[in-house]
Amino acid sequence: MRVSALITLLPALVAAQESQFAFMNQAKGWFDQVKSFIPQAASVAEPAQQAVHHTTSKVSEQAVTHLNIKNYKDVLEPSTQPQEWLLFFTGGNKTCFGRCLRAEHAFNDSVALFAADPTSPNLGYVNCEQETILCSIWAAAAPSIWHLDLPQVHPGEKRPAVPLHVQHLNFTTVTPETIYNVHAEKTWEKQDRYEGWLHPFDGFLAESGLNVPLGHVIYYFSVIPSWLTMIGISFLSRNVMGRRAANPGAIAGRR
Repeated sequence: MRVSALITLLPALVAAQESQFAFMNQAKGWFDQVKSFIPQAASVAEPAQQAVHHTTSKVSEQAVTHLNIKNYKDVLEPSTQPQEWLLFFTGGNKTCFGRCLRAEHAFNDSVALFAADPTSPNLGYVNCEQETILCSIWAAAAPSIWHLDLPQVHPGEKRPAVPLHVQHLNFTTVTPETIYNVHAEKTWEKQDRYEGWLHPFDGFLAESGLNVPLGHVIYYFSVIPSWLTMIGISFLSRNVMGRRAANPGAIAGRR
């Protein structure tokens, strides 16, 4: 397919993708509204949640590290001791379509459970609404939990691979126990180990230093209004087609 023909089709492809995405979001919104009118049975997790609040005053709060674009490299730097991390990703109306509130409350309540467990991993928190560039660099989706095993690294040695398992959270059913069991019952082991190009440590983009520039590009495209993108693509396609119409002989000679 010629490049000019592909450019001509871009507006239609973008419009189709955006309309499909908007329809899916609207359908999910309708479904959530219908579910809100259905009486829900009493949750069996309520006693456990009450126990969490009761023990919060007795157990020292587990430290939660808030990661951002400035500190994530230093915080997640492998050291002479192996480190286990659970990173919680949340968002707001733009990055999570307003569906992360339950998951965020569940994570906050799970901190007391982690604090009472001496084998608990390090806890990290990333708000993709505030750290849009960081979430773009990592291609992280909210709400989700990342399980990272930072390996032991000695001076002069090459860093071993960093195992990464991603567990997406159901924003309608997630509880504090759901998040705590990622560690306690090792539910992260049920997820396939991620080894793709977007791996934040071992992926091709990270090793070549392209993940940060790509993250910025994705972020800037996300803040550009869709109508402005359509105008730009239409202008570019018309410019290319205008040049072809002005030089029909040159194009015919290439065939």
